[in-house]
Formats: sequence, C-alpha cells, structure tokens
Amino acid sequence: MASVLIIHERSDICHVLSPAIESHGHECYSLPSCEEAIQNLRTTTFDIVILDIDTTAMPGDAVQALAKSECRPHILVITSGFNPVILEQAIRAGAWDVICAPFTQDELGQAINRCMHHRRARMEIKCHGDIKRDAILGTSPCLERCLDHIATAAQSNVNILILGETGTGKELFANAIHENSKRAASNFIVMDCTNIPKTLAESLLFGHERGSFTGAAESRDGLFRQADGGTIFLDEIGDLDIEVQKSLLRVLQERRFRPLSSRKEVASNFRLVAATNRNLEAMVKQGEFRKDLYHRLRTSVIQLPPLRDRKEDILPIAGYHVRQICGELGCEEKEISYELHHALTLYDWPGNVRELINVLHATVQNGTGEYRLYPQHLPVDIRARVLLKRSGRPQTGDYLVAPEACGCASGGEGAPCPLLPPLAAFACRRPRVETLNPPTRDAAGLVPHADNGTAAAKEHSATEGLVGTPTQHKPGYGFAHIEGPYISLPLPPESATDSQLLPLRAVRELAMQEVEAAYLKRLVTSSHGDFQRALTISGLSRARLYDLLSKHSMSISVMRET
Repeated sequence: MASVLIIHERSDICHVLSPAIESHGHECYSLPSCEEAIQNLRTTTFDIVILDIDTTAMPGDAVQALAKSECRPHILVITSGFNPVILEQAIRAGAWDVICAPFTQDELGQAINRCMHHRRARMEIKCHGDIKRDAILGTSPCLERCLDHIATAAQSNVNILILGETGTGKELFANAIHENSKRAASNFIVMDCTNIPKTLAESLLFGHERGSFTGAAESRDGLFRQADGGTIFLDEIGDLDIEVQKSLLRVLQERRFRPLSSRKEVASNFRLVAATNRNLEAMVKQGEFRKDLYHRLRTSVIQLPPLRDRKEDILPIAGYHVRQICGELGCEEKEISYELHHALTLYDWPGNVRELINVLHATVQNGTGEYRLYPQHLPVDIRARVLLKRSGRPQTGDYLVAPEACGCASGGEGAPCPLLPPLAAFACRRPRVETLNPPTRDAAGLVPHADNGTAAAKEHSATEGLVGTPTQHKPGYGFAHIEGPYISLPLPPESATDSQLLPLRAVRELAMQEVEAAYLKRLVTSSHGDFQRALTISGLSRARLYDLLSKHSMSISVMRET
C-alpha cells in the first residue's frame, strides 16, 4: 500500500482521482498548491506525489523541490502533453513517470504500482549494506540520490558517464563505484584525457610491441589491458581528440583491441567509467564529439550536484578536511566557528569541493596558533565576496545594486531578508543596527531614568516571541534587577525527524550568538556612549570589543575627556 499525495488547485479533480487511487488499496490525500505540499512534506511522509504540471507555475522547480523533500517521494506528473518543453523540464527535474491525459483508472493504478515496485527495489538495494563512500561526505537529498545511483551502478557492468562541474568529485564517485562492485579487488586505472598527446594516444590506451616506433625499446601493455578484470576511468573525456574518439568505438563494443604492431587482438574484461564537466550533447551537435561514442558512454548517467546546491553538506566536509589538514601540519585540531560556517554557506563555490578544500588549507594556515577558525582567517578574495553577501543586497557582477532595488528597506527593522539563505532550518535575520549617542545629563551629572512604563514596554517587545518567561530576581548585592537568559535555542520541534537536529557544537555556537548580542545590547545601554567605560565593564580589549560590535552591527559613540 502506498501513501499518495495529489497536488491540484481544483478540488473537483482531486475528488475524481482520490477514489480511483483508493480503489487500488492506496491511501490518498490532496493539497491545493505546491507551497503547502512542500511545507507538509517536512512532517509527513508520502511515497508518491501526483502533480499536474499544466496548472503549475514553474513546473521544473516545483518537481525538483518536491523530490528534495525529506521522505524523497517519487513524482508522477499529469499532463496533456501539449507543451513538450515543460514536460522535458519536469523529467529533467526528477519526475519518475508521466501520465498523459486523458487516462483511465487502470492506467493510473498501473503507474502507481510500477512506481511502488521501483521504490521498494531501490530500498532493498539500499538496505543490503552500507556503501563504501570514503571521503564522500554529507547527507543532503541530492547527494543521497547520487549514492543510490552508485549502489545500483555497482551491481552491473554497463558503461557509466559521470557529469558535473569542476571540483565536484567525479573521480571520487568513480572510485566509489569500483570499490562497491565485484571488481574491487582488481585495478582501478585513471586516465586524464586532457593530458594525452594525439600521437601517443593509441600506444597509451592499447599498448605497443617492441620497435613499434622510435623509442619503443620494449613491449608495453596499454591502460585497457591493465584494467582487465577491473575498472578504467576516463576523466574529462570531453577533451579527448576526435580522432582518438574513433579508436575507442570498437573497444567499448567488443572489449577487444590490437596493440600497435601486434598481429593478434587482445581481449580485456574492463568496466568503463567516464566523466566530464562539458556538455557532450551540445558538443555532438557542434561536431566536436562523436555521436556514436556519446551513446555508448551514456548507458548510465550520474549527475553530480554543485556544492552551492548542497550547502548543508559544507559543515561535515569542512570539519573532516580541517582535521585532515591539522594532522598533516602536526598542529592541534581546530574548531570551525559558527561565523566561519555561515561565511562558507554564503559563498557560491564555483570550484566546488576542490575549491573548498584549497580554501580550508589557507584558512588553517592563517589560523596558526589559534584553536578556533573565524571568517577573518579566510583568503582575502573569499572574505570580500562573503561581505558583499552579508550586506543583504543583490549583486550584479562585482557591483552592488542599490538597496531600494531589493525591497529590503521597506521590510522594516528586523525583517527577514529574502536574499540571505537560511542556515539549516533557521531563518537568518538582518541584524538590528544600534547607534547610541551620549545621553543628556542633569546638573548633577546623572542620567535621568526612563519612565517605568516605557521601559516595561521595551522589555516586553524585546522578549516577545522567545521561549520562556523573564526570571525576576530580588534586589541584592547591588543589582536591582537581573534579566533572565532569553535565549531561543536553535532546536527543531520534538515532532521533527532526527536528521533536522543540528550537532551540539552548532547549537552551542548559535546560542552563543544570542548571548553575545544580548550582552552587547545591555553593554551599549549601560556605557551611556562612553567607550572606555564599556571596556572597563566588559573586561575586553579595545580590538576585541570593536570586533564584537562590528560583528553584531552595533556601535558606541566615543566620548572624549574634556
């Protein structure tokens, strides 16, 4: 029995589909919009989601968002088929099957049953054992889908094409396919196609006999012969010369080849995995890549997501590699501060995981002698781009757009800025800027107290929306009143899944931000604009206090002695 969710703006359509689905023994629910469905999928598990893409705005984005839900449902789309562009967008976004209207009750039931059969088969493969993933870190839905592809591909011997931007870890995934296959005990041969000279390509790939060409002092096996019983990985195959591409066709078809100057053909039982960061389909149309080779390579395709689409994986990746780097340098393990984590999530990482690792090397070097890493330890160019993102304003190239253009100015003080992506499940709010001018003093040099009613109103507004109530303390030891710790802990609801619960270190860092902000706000008020007094009260150095005030977008007007 499957749990099915129908998304359609027309209730009469839902009332027609629901009985047809329930007649096949499935549970059926309905919602009028994708927004409500995405919200509902955070707490409710569905096996299948049925979506009418003809009545959905931006169907490609809608399908992708639904497929990325925690329960990772299979998406069945309903369409009249009149718009092939929208249909292709939905399929590329992750739709599992298409039901073309009009359709019968039996056709709908068969589509759901096929979908559930495929879903159960995938779950069985996943339950057979843990995948050996080495340094493939993260738990994001898009990464989990890639790991599912690895588990499936490892059970077969078909050619695999891995697509992805530079630095996404294509070789890492190719090695994972090899390690999880029955060929794991044999060789894993890597060849970078960008470094193959055209004149030596056939010798490197297929081998040669002694005396085949000038300098061939002895016979040598090619890479395909070395990969016998194992896997050969052709990295950046899109850069392979088109003449060399022709020589690969028969090898991939027959698994046989003839070394240079040899009289006999050689057989090799290899498994081919190829990868590229280029658009092979576009290259085929432009005549830069052989169409027949392209079809042989793409028997099974794995599309690796860029790091900017799996930012929830940045913290485990960064933590792992910081430990590795500290071990290589022989220094004490360093912590990643919340500020650094936030900065890393703001950057778009055009070089993906490879760029992140290189940046972490520089960050650890810059943080030599410190036990915690902050954004100030990042390379200068990364810091500059992060600061632009932190400003909460959109960017055009390397320039900032006027704040009026983004509409944040009209949102009011403390309003959420839609341009700042949330960290995990917690919304990032624009920091409140407070500037305190020196207060007016009376003849005795004392600052008049605010009206009790006004102070109480301010206190109520400051604590509104936070968990808990103010803790009242009796006067004593010179303190007339001490406010309670109004800390809103970044914890998900108890009904949420365990995967939504952040690590203790992250929760501690987030709570510390609240503590710092609350303390600095009180310090700004208590110092009455006297920076030296603020230094005395806080016990901080001038540089550290400046750093904290800047971090929380606060300031204290410095009063000069007269």
